[in-house]
Amino acid sequence: MLRFVNRSGGVRGLVALCAVAVLAAACDFHYRAAAGPALDEVVVQTTQSVRSEFNHPAHLSAPELASILKEVRVQFKSNWLQRLITGPLQTVPLFDDPTLAHVVPLLAEALGKAGTQDRVVFYVAQRRSNDRRDVTSGALFVKGRGLILALANHQNRVDVVPGLAAYDRQTPEVAVAPQQFSLVFSRNEFVIRRGDDGAIVEALETELPALTVDYAQFLQRKSQSASVHGNVENKETAR
Repeated sequence: MLRFVNRSGGVRGLVALCAVAVLAAACDFHYRAAAGPALDEVVVQTTQSVRSEFNHPAHLSAPELASILKEVRVQFKSNWLQRLITGPLQTVPLFDDPTLAHVVPLLAEALGKAGTQDRVVFYVAQRRSNDRRDVTSGALFVKGRGLILALANHQNRVDVVPGLAAYDRQTPEVAVAPQQFSLVFSRNEFVIRRGDDGAIVEALETELPALTVDYAQFLQRKSQSASVHGNVENKETAR
C-alpha cells in the first residue's frame, strides 16, 4: 500500500513521483510517505529487518518526536591540523527547524504503523543547484526503552550526472561519500550507553553512526518540567 502526502505539483511533482516509483520497485516496504515542496524531496518508508525485532508500533506524537530530534546534534571529526588552526568543529543540528517540521509528522506516522520487524528509513534531499543536492538519510526504530537513530548521510553532497542512476534515493542507509561524524544528544543523561553496537549492526545489516535515547524518560522529565514551570507562572499571575 502506497501513500503520498504533500507532493508538489506540475512537472516537478511528476519528476519526484517517477523517482519514488523507481525506489518503490527496488525496495520491499509496507508504508511510505513523501512531502514537499519546501524541500527538494522528503521520503519516509518502513523496510523489513529480517534478523531483528523492534518494539513497534511506537506511538509518539509529532511534537514528542520533534522535541527528541531537536536535541540530536552531529559532531564531525576533524584532523589534527584543522583542530590546530580552527579548534574543534562545532556540532550542528540533525535537522534545522523548517526541515524538522516537514520530516517529523511522517516519521511519527511511520513509527505508529511499523510492524515488529519494520525499521523506519528516511531520505531528505535539499537542492543546492541544478546539478547538486545535499542528502541527509538514515534509519529510526525503537528497541526496548531506546529510540535508536542511525545516520548514513548528513548534508552529504550528491552531484547529478546525466545518465547515471540516482543511487542515493535507492539506498538511503548507505553513505553516498565518506563522512566522519558521530551523533550526540544535548541531554547526556538520557543517552543509553551500549557495551557494543552489535544489536544496531544486526538490525541495519551494516555499521552506521548511531545514538540510543531513553525516550520515555526524556519525555517524562520534559513533561514534569513543563508542569512545574506552568505552576510557577500560575502562582506569579495570582499575586
